[in-house]
Amino acid sequence: MDFHSHRLLKSSAVLLALLSISAFSSNVSAKDSGNNIEIKTNLDSATEPEQSGWSSSKKYRHDIPIQFLGINDLHGGLERTGNVWFGATKYPNAGSAVRLASYLDNAQSSFQRENKHGHTFRVETGDMVGASTSNSALLQDEPTMQALKAMNFKIGTLGNHEFDEGLGEFHRILVGGKPTKHYNAAEMAYPHRSSGLQIVISNVVNRKTNKTPYNFKPYLIKTVKAANGKKVKVGFIGILTTTMPTLTTYKNYHPYKFIDEAQAIAKYDRLLRKKGVKAIVVLAHTGVATQTDAQTKQTSTSGPVVDILQKLYRIDPKNSVDLYFAGHSHQYANATVGHTHLVQAIYSGEAYDDIIGYLNPKTHDFAAKSLVAHVFPVLSAKQDPTVKDNAKVTAIVKDADQRTAPIVNQKIGEAAIAKNLTGRDENNQYFENETGDLVCDAQLAGAREATAKQNLHVDFAMTNGGGVRAGLAVKPDKSITWGAAQDVQPFGNILDVVSMTGQQIYDVLNQQYKNFGNGHKTYLLTAGLKYDFTKNDDQTQPFKVTKVYGNDGKPIDLHKTYHVVINEFLKGGGDYFNQFKTAKQVATAGVDTDVFVKYIKDQTKAGKPIAAPKLDRKHFVAGK
Repeated sequence: MDFHSHRLLKSSAVLLALLSISAFSSNVSAKDSGNNIEIKTNLDSATEPEQSGWSSSKKYRHDIPIQFLGINDLHGGLERTGNVWFGATKYPNAGSAVRLASYLDNAQSSFQRENKHGHTFRVETGDMVGASTSNSALLQDEPTMQALKAMNFKIGTLGNHEFDEGLGEFHRILVGGKPTKHYNAAEMAYPHRSSGLQIVISNVVNRKTNKTPYNFKPYLIKTVKAANGKKVKVGFIGILTTTMPTLTTYKNYHPYKFIDEAQAIAKYDRLLRKKGVKAIVVLAHTGVATQTDAQTKQTSTSGPVVDILQKLYRIDPKNSVDLYFAGHSHQYANATVGHTHLVQAIYSGEAYDDIIGYLNPKTHDFAAKSLVAHVFPVLSAKQDPTVKDNAKVTAIVKDADQRTAPIVNQKIGEAAIAKNLTGRDENNQYFENETGDLVCDAQLAGAREATAKQNLHVDFAMTNGGGVRAGLAVKPDKSITWGAAQDVQPFGNILDVVSMTGQQIYDVLNQQYKNFGNGHKTYLLTAGLKYDFTKNDDQTQPFKVTKVYGNDGKPIDLHKTYHVVINEFLKGGGDYFNQFKTAKQVATAGVDTDVFVKYIKDQTKAGKPIAAPKLDRKHFVAGK
């Protein structure tokens, strides 16, 4: 479908008057040679002038106006903010649940002012919870679910982080059940209320019963009514990435089977069409990426979502999937694949999807060429002072802050200087950051202390980059709080000490640079060892590790056995590091969060305030 000329509905006056943010179609198209499916990348920009004629178009006067507001990967980010780039424009400190709520309300109000009989759906695509900030994590993410309820989200799907503590625990907080085990006092006293969110998931079934777990539905049908009484049904299909065995621990994923994404969509697309539902929306926790070629400056859209849609078009050429909300990869996307509009709104409430169209009561589908999709940033109060913080969500966040303050605000140590340590959003070119290296230092020290009585020396530490969720915050007085440390390591993974040969260490480090052909990218952080790597003339592995050596500069022996501390996620082959699965476990070293907190305490007590490590553990060597 081509974009129809339209008047873009602004989420706030400042977006037009102050920043002039609207959107444009870049008209960058490509056809997949194997599928003959056009892929068009569309970019939301800060410069394109407002278009006209969409909402007032006489062409659609007999149709029903409809709007979809979407988010993905909130991750319990009640107050988390970050830098967002739209084109060449940077928006600092974007995001937070409070600001997101206001932007969604403004977007919906703008739409309904122009379309009095229009209908708005608010949808999310997984990872609502998990890897959360401390004011949500300490309360088992129940404040996040209540914030989503206050934001009027009614339909969502599962992400991999909904499995972090077992799907049963997520279901408990979803429906407002009482805790099944004892947590901290703040969580036990929290009012456990239903979120009112309907979960739709079509490709996750119980391994034993082949049924969708917890009475979740594979699809939902919602009826939209026009002022004249005419009706159109809209179908929603939920999807979770089938790479789940690489994204959580065995005990969390093994109870379930994960059905091929395209096959599941095709199955329920056909079923919905048989029921007369032709306006179909997919809510999917599957990743997508928008890239710009450095030489040609051409922008393209790729990743697992594109692969899934291409397969869907092969097996179901007449599919009626008009809109695909993506998640999981934490990136911006706005594209069309065939006739399907594809969007993803970055991460943690830093942006939101706003899709507007018309439903045709005669065809029971979206009116031809009526869908217009945009992704907008959620600006800070400084960037956009005309948008006021949402009162309901503000109250939820304030309440969570007050309940968790006695734990979160505990001072656990001091930094050498009053400056935050960089996190994964500020990686250097070799994918190192100060907090990540510090975490590995802490795990190596903790593992050595834990195994000292066993006469077992731990040589190295490795952790996955995705396990270090934030930079370490340092207060102006140089103090470091428990909450700051927990925000860095929120998962509570068990640390395992494993034995590995030097060859296995080479192999696992090289797995960072494998091209899995599905858009998957990850990296390792290390302590106790450093390595050299260089370009490799192999598309399946564009870089290779050439030399691994200890902090003493001596190369490791390929045939010697070393002891390495890793987390239980990696031990299970998480993030495609399956070499760790072959390693023999010889000891445990506690919980990662606790180990990190203790390290900060111990270093400070020893008169060694926390300093940013030098980022020199990965060394690129040209020409080898």
